[in-house]
Amino acid sequence: MTSSAYLRFPHVHGDLVAFTAEDDVWLAPLDGGRAWRVSADNMPVTHPRISPDGTTVAWTSTRDGAPEVLIAPVDGGPAKRLTYWGSLKTQVRGWTPDGEVLAISAEGQASLRRTWARAVPLDGGPATTLPYGPVGDVAHGPHTVLLSAPMGREAAWWKRYRGGTAGKLWIDRGDDGDFVRLHEDVDGNIEYPLWVGDRIAFLSDHEGTGALYSSLADGSDLRRHTALDGFYARHAATDGTRVVYSSSGELWVLDDLEGAEPRRLDVRLGGQRVDLQPFPVNAARWFGSASPDHTARGSAVAVRGSVHWVTHRAGPARALAATPGVRARLPRTFRADGEEWVVWVTDAEGDDALEFAPATGLAPGATPRRIAAGQL
Repeated sequence: MTSSAYLRFPHVHGDLVAFTAEDDVWLAPLDGGRAWRVSADNMPVTHPRISPDGTTVAWTSTRDGAPEVLIAPVDGGPAKRLTYWGSLKTQVRGWTPDGEVLAISAEGQASLRRTWARAVPLDGGPATTLPYGPVGDVAHGPHTVLLSAPMGREAAWWKRYRGGTAGKLWIDRGDDGDFVRLHEDVDGNIEYPLWVGDRIAFLSDHEGTGALYSSLADGSDLRRHTALDGFYARHAATDGTRVVYSSSGELWVLDDLEGAEPRRLDVRLGGQRVDLQPFPVNAARWFGSASPDHTARGSAVAVRGSVHWVTHRAGPARALAATPGVRARLPRTFRADGEEWVVWVTDAEGDDALEFAPATGLAPGATPRRIAAGQL
């Protein structure tokens, strides 16, 4: 069964799973069923994390502009904003052993790459900067594990990246503040380090596709727990025993790291599902490009994957290419046999092709002409 929703950033606690969908934070039974909203802002949110005592959900929200840390009760209630940093690199990453929200942020730094770990108290007081230097993530457990400050985008967005800012793991095995490199021989982009019992789990694409791996604290007994024949495993999180992650917009759980197979969570969203419905967009915001005709009386205009003819004086706009699921772009005008025409790039057949139509629009029942599919 394939969900009609796109679910991301899961976290598990007890019999609940938190996740994001349709620009809000949700909770659902871990055994599957109907989910309910924790937030109702309809603004981009990431990384919800349920507190160790199961009473509070923390997440990153762009409700007020830049991403900030918000919390809300698991049992329902208004959200409370904890930070006012104004940094584009603020992210909730979990909870500290002392019950404060663990977040990373470049607030106060000269570069967005210099994200530091912060412990954010729930009463809204000043956050404490943790003494690790620039990091991308922190995993508290038998020993502290750090992820180096990464390139700024997750592995699924830049597949098989091998550059100098790929994620690297560091561990303080002596608990004395002396960190050493872990899995230096793993040639991949590492992210989302987790302590699951006495094993360190993480995501890596060193075998070609993002998957979940784990090892002992000394780096031995490296195991892979998810397959390589599908989409990237993303956004891994744990309650110390189980691991949840997202892949292809679905949520998956591993009940343990001792041979359990991933199982898909059957989560259903309630409500009107407004984010699945067509809605008007602001043409100025989604404007792509325009090309005037040789008389300067009209232009072919690209707006969010569609092409329109717009007169420069009175008169309606005319849609030349506006098929849902098809991207049209880069329109150009030309004249043939005294008539104005428009040509644009379309992916209607999968591969990019050129598509033509007169500026006056196609006759009813006519289909546009396409050439050069796959040759552009």
